[in-house]
Amino acid sequence: MSDHEIRIALVLNGGVSLAVWMGGVTHELDLIRRASGAASAPKAQSYDEELAARWRALCRRGGERRRVVVDVIAGTSAGGLNGSLLATAIANGSTLDPDSDSDSNGDGDSDGDGGPWLRQRWVGLGSLEVGKLVPAVGVPSTSVLDGKYFLKELKNLLDGVAKAGKPSAAEPVTLFVTASGLGVQQFEAKDAAGQRFAVPDHRYLFCFTSEKAAVYDGKQREFSVSAKNGLRDTGLLARAARASASFPAAFGPVLETPNMAASPPRVQPTQAESGTWLVDGGVLDNAPFGPVLDVVARRPVTGRASRYVLYVVPSAGIGTAAETRLADATEPGWRVAAMSAVQFPREVDFRSDVEQLERLLLEADASWSDSQRLFDRCVGQQDERLRLKQAAGLLQPAYARGRAAGGVWEAVTIATHDQSTVLDAATALSEAEIDEILDTEHPWVPEPDGSIAPLTSDKAGDPCWAWGTGAAERVVRLVLRSLRTQIDKAPRELRADLERRLKATSDSLLRVQAVRDALSEELAEADLDLQPAGGAEAVAVALNDIFEALRVQRALGDEFAALIEVVGAEVVETALEVEIVSRCTSARTPQQRSAPFQFLRLGPDIPLRLLDELPEGSIANDLKERILYGSQVGHFGAFGAADWRRWDWLMGRLHCVAHLGAMLGADPAWIRETQQLVLESEEWKLDKVAERVQRLAEDFPVDAGLAALTTMRDELNTSREGIATTKGLADRMVDVSGGLNPAVGDWVKAMAGRKNKPETWLLQVARWFTEPARHSLWHRLVKNAELIPAQRPLIFQRWLPPALLGAAALLLVVAGVVDLAAVRIVAALLAGVVLTAGVAAFVGSLFIRRVRRRIRGWIEERVPAISPGSRNR
Repeated sequence: MSDHEIRIALVLNGGVSLAVWMGGVTHELDLIRRASGAASAPKAQSYDEELAARWRALCRRGGERRRVVVDVIAGTSAGGLNGSLLATAIANGSTLDPDSDSDSNGDGDSDGDGGPWLRQRWVGLGSLEVGKLVPAVGVPSTSVLDGKYFLKELKNLLDGVAKAGKPSAAEPVTLFVTASGLGVQQFEAKDAAGQRFAVPDHRYLFCFTSEKAAVYDGKQREFSVSAKNGLRDTGLLARAARASASFPAAFGPVLETPNMAASPPRVQPTQAESGTWLVDGGVLDNAPFGPVLDVVARRPVTGRASRYVLYVVPSAGIGTAAETRLADATEPGWRVAAMSAVQFPREVDFRSDVEQLERLLLEADASWSDSQRLFDRCVGQQDERLRLKQAAGLLQPAYARGRAAGGVWEAVTIATHDQSTVLDAATALSEAEIDEILDTEHPWVPEPDGSIAPLTSDKAGDPCWAWGTGAAERVVRLVLRSLRTQIDKAPRELRADLERRLKATSDSLLRVQAVRDALSEELAEADLDLQPAGGAEAVAVALNDIFEALRVQRALGDEFAALIEVVGAEVVETALEVEIVSRCTSARTPQQRSAPFQFLRLGPDIPLRLLDELPEGSIANDLKERILYGSQVGHFGAFGAADWRRWDWLMGRLHCVAHLGAMLGADPAWIRETQQLVLESEEWKLDKVAERVQRLAEDFPVDAGLAALTTMRDELNTSREGIATTKGLADRMVDVSGGLNPAVGDWVKAMAGRKNKPETWLLQVARWFTEPARHSLWHRLVKNAELIPAQRPLIFQRWLPPALLGAAALLLVVAGVVDLAAVRIVAALLAGVVLTAGVAAFVGSLFIRRVRRRIRGWIEERVPAISPGSRNR
């Protein structure tokens, strides 16, 4: 039985409470990778044993042993949380479903209460319980939810996963987590006239890896292996994941510590100082595909392998469900225009993800395919090879001159980090400047003399590679990709020899990349610029010195001499000839490390095969992302109730079965039967699933709007947990209103009834005036709500108008019976003033009562009351 690795680069999009759905996806994906993996991989729990056996059998169909490997993960917001958990499990030889009888979260107690471990954690951690995720009233904070509590619990989760692992089952994995930095974050660009301007860039990217990387020591001309596991520092990882999930207003920002700002884990921006406040990565970058595919291209290959980029996004895309439709040609009002415009940032983000994927897929395929076909054709056909060799010899001078310019341009680009942009036309070198470069020593580019030999000899007779690091990497990649293609098509009896050559070529590529990385590190520390005196020639001299110091020619010479012994001189020579012909006119094209891959989107809009025989099957298909509670209320919906989180978790597993099953070649019947096993594992009945689908279709129609929020409120108010959730969250939102501005916050709290004893009489009036509206609104949101009555201000006491009128009458009597003229005058004046005040108080009270009633009526008209059924259930 032959082996075949199914390599998955996992990109998890954001989504707040949709973290629960993503948790179900990652649990199932973790189960698949363990079931198809090595014998040392952690076994499935009893409730998932049959599922694991089913996945294992699917991966071993047709005389082939397929192994699902997740080796690259990128996550943002909710995706960053689940991605961090999965990466921790892989890097530490663990599982997302550790033994429930163990103290898997380090709190000293057994954690088992049945069912998947991660589901239990998400059901509990996603609860908006006062005193936990929702801070108690009075706890100082500028956000609605408690970020410190969430950080502590996230650290416990990561510790629980890491401690349940065993080193023998650990596998290499790289994790990317995104965030957005507050404050001034920018770099300088320069236009063709030399005018500098600032370009804001608040994108932050953190990288944690357990990959073993080759490291080159230029002084000793030796290679070593770096085996540091960055995913063992669960505290640092928890902080990065918590920063990525800092949804504005819901969670407070996270301060970047010096350890976070170090490189690694921070890889972007490269020069910003530590101490930045970080918020949700999804604000700017939901899916960092570029860094993911760069790591994919660097992964070693030892046998047959297929690459998939799996994009987990909890939506059906940005389309009819999100846009505001215009019924006719009438000019839309400001509300329609504003609501439509609100969707545009989401559209831009989603469209950018798709466009970036299309571009990277094209680069991974088209940019290499023509060169690859030429190489394969020339290796197999002698006539083609002779024509290629002749063309390479004729074009070598043009290639050498191009690489002279390209080498200087690359060196300046690396040396100036993110500060150099293609907007500056000065990086284009003239022919005279290229002549100056070639007049110096140039160990990174051959002489333009028509020579096309891969290796030369130094004075001691040792092999040297004079074509530079970029050409070296591209030549080895060309050979490597050809061998991978041959393995896919070769008979089994020939695969052992091909795998030997493939492993040697893959190891050679890792060492070539290590030399290139060492060169980049030196260039990053150098002070290179094309503008000062000396210009390109000065940069070339500095580049020459670095090449000599690192002994690059000798190191690569030894490497290619060893590679030639394994794959043959003709293969390497042909690859170099293809390099010359294909790049003689593209010297400044950036290094492309893209690798071929297939793209798969995993979303909630795939058919639920287990409902195929039921009418609810078509209903579920029409629901798309509305089948998830987490897609409601701005993606906060699943936080409302534990039952909702259990449903979203179940859907995550079912959707993963559908997508991954299809990817692995399963038919609809297999998917349907496997989804039924998931129901049994999660202790759900098919009729209950169908009933829930029907209810979701009724509760969340396409144009539900505010009605969806009302429906969720009615369901929440059927239980004590739901009532506590609604009331606790509302209390908290009012409590943190002081974070807006002390004065504004006090007014909000007073009008919401949160300040029982307002400090000023104006706030006291505001609290009393809004009481009918507050009571009406509160009773419509929360069943049996108990509110502290507002204290009536003195000026609105019911006895005040009669008392003032009585006092005025008494003063008039005094003015009529007293003989002293002065007393009569004073009494009469006072009587007039008091009478006016009494009339004003009486009229004002009537007016205020009328206004209060109208406000209450307005609320009662627009906010539906809790249905009687929901009160009685």
